Amino acid sequence: MTPITALLADIGGTNIRLAISSGLGSPLQYVKSMQCGDFAHLADAVRDYLDFLADQYAPLPGLFCMAVAAPVHTDEIRLTNNAWRFNRADLSKTLGIPVLVLNDFEAQGWCLLHPQLLQVHWLQKPAFSSTHTDLWPKALRTIAGPGTGFGAASLSVGGEVVSSEPGHAAFAPVDEAEQALLHQLWKWFPRVTTEHLISGPGIANIYCALSCIAGEPVEPHTAPDAAEIVKMADTDPVAHQTLRYFSRMMGNICGDIALIKGSRGGFVLSGNLIQKLGRHFDEQAFVNAFTNKGNFSDWCKAVPLACLRDEFPGLTGCAVYAHRVG
Repeated sequence: MTPITALLADIGGTNIRLAISSGLGSPLQYVKSMQCGDFAHLADAVRDYLDFLADQYAPLPGLFCMAVAAPVHTDEIRLTNNAWRFNRADLSKTLGIPVLVLNDFEAQGWCLLHPQLLQVHWLQKPAFSSTHTDLWPKALRTIAGPGTGFGAASLSVGGEVVSSEPGHAAFAPVDEAEQALLHQLWKWFPRVTTEHLISGPGIANIYCALSCIAGEPVEPHTAPDAAEIVKMADTDPVAHQTLRYFSRMMGNICGDIALIKGSRGGFVLSGNLIQKLGRHFDEQAFVNAFTNKGNFSDWCKAVPLACLRDEFPGLTGCAVYAHRVG
């Protein structure tokens, strides 16, 4: 049987990335990234991409699998950090092909089926490993990371992917400095969540809070964005401190997720935001916070910990899922 060509999409709060895949294990083809804000509806963006494929004489897709930054348990999909809304059954009728919808990190979770094939930068290799395959024990694995929000998913030993929404869990400070940040953020947000700090917008929130604590008030609506803060980090002490706080708090939160889920098979940090931080992502602060878990510090030090270097993990995961079910 000829493998079906799958149309793939990874939809976040800012960008939509599309591609096609001709079979399990085949490389992504015709990858294209577009701004969500340039289209009133998801269907408009997909039609634009299908026109692009037609111009390239690419094969027509027989299945559409997308990853979205939103809950996907109902037919009506409302993106969390994006104005798009759609009904999957209606979209299927409009496009004339079956539509599969995954949570964005659920899609990335499928990448963990073959972790030895992932392009990663190691943050922590388990001490007991002696061969390449030992680096990823046969146990539950988790992938998590920041973007417009903060998400996570895990792959069980039995091959089931379970997504979660840790970005919407309440933020818990671990020391007096983080407690001071929390008190400042409470002035702007009635319920401070993880992604109020651990996300692109979260970097701006941290900068604002630290500025206010230092006696130089900055409101969130006037704050520089994450990209500007990264550029400022070499000359602005508050910007530099912001990125250190961000790295440390993300490490603490990811370590908590690993403990809660039992991620002994590995923990992968994902998200283009990490790569955009470059050398301003404090790896040592992240690892120290990930493993600083009291009686379970040794447990966390045994978890394979890596930073994903795959540019399109959502699309790759959609391809794995689409060809497994299609």
